[in-house]
Amino acid sequence: RHQGQKAFDVCWNGDDRCGDDAHRLLQLCARPRGLQVARGRGRLCVQHRQQLADLTDRAPQHRAKIMGVNQAVAGSVWVVGPAVGGWLAETYGCRNSFIIASIGASLCSLGYTRLPETLPAAAAQRRRDMHSEQKGTSRSGSTGEQPPDHSGDLSRLAAAQLHVARWWEDIRPLLKSGNQQALVALAAIPSLRWSCFSTVVTLHAASVLGAGPWEIGLMFTALALSQGLAMPLGAYLADKTKGAKLSLVMPAGLLSCASFASVGFATTLEQFLASMAVQGLCAGFTVPAQGAFRAEVTPQALRGQAMSLERQLGSCIGLAGPVCMGLLSDVAGGQASILLTSALMVACHAVYL
Repeated sequence: RHQGQKAFDVCWNGDDRCGDDAHRLLQLCARPRGLQVARGRGRLCVQHRQQLADLTDRAPQHRAKIMGVNQAVAGSVWVVGPAVGGWLAETYGCRNSFIIASIGASLCSLGYTRLPETLPAAAAQRRRDMHSEQKGTSRSGSTGEQPPDHSGDLSRLAAAQLHVARWWEDIRPLLKSGNQQALVALAAIPSLRWSCFSTVVTLHAASVLGAGPWEIGLMFTALALSQGLAMPLGAYLADKTKGAKLSLVMPAGLLSCASFASVGFATTLEQFLASMAVQGLCAGFTVPAQGAFRAEVTPQALRGQAMSLERQLGSCIGLAGPVCMGLLSDVAGGQASILLTSALMVACHAVYL
């Protein structure tokens, strides 16, 4: 918090002493390790959602339950991981936590590549590419025309323009679709919550409680545990609800926004944990409904691009959100930043209507 206050003093009072801090911040943002992690996370998130949506096409009547079980299994790591990671960081240092997490992530990635669903996909794509190339070759041979020469800057520019034109042809109906706009708005909520939590909420907990890594980890554990417990019921109800599933998304989503706003007024660890638990409970109902509705209204051929729009908006919020919320917290206090974030989350739900 002291470093953040110094950063704000530079912008407000022109204090030159903060130049070194800003330079170190730019260096930190430009480190290749962080960029590699962010790039990998963005790609894998979209690919995983698209593959799960495609697989659930085989049993659409159980789509939400399948997605709910998948989210519950993935969220089970958050039940133990944050608390144990916080304890390891306080006892043995932060480096051991990163080493253990990297080993676990590597094992999960290796196992994912060996799933039956992931193995034939590349081979099938190669067969389709070869088939299209053979059709193109036979077509050009039958007419007597020579294939165009794409060597040179002009040909590469034309090819790039063709790719952009095809991309725009696919993405334009998604941008105009009201359903996709609503899903993109909902996808912004986790990024808003995380941007505020990673900066303002943690500082608020540290100033009010003197919270360290273990207490912060318990807050994540409460969120994940309640979400995992509510996920099966939320998935069952999502399968029984038709259309946009407003009866599940809106009440649970608005209750989650109110619970997040209450974090700004929490003064004890129990109050922090209760607020996080309510948010996780609400997510157990909204996440399966949102995922099932996304798979129902998005054409299979465009699912990857549709989900990339959600991810791009979330990445933009994750880039600017923590800095803006941190500055607002320094100017008006942590409660104002938390309440503003909650109001933005309510606005995203309003777009979904």
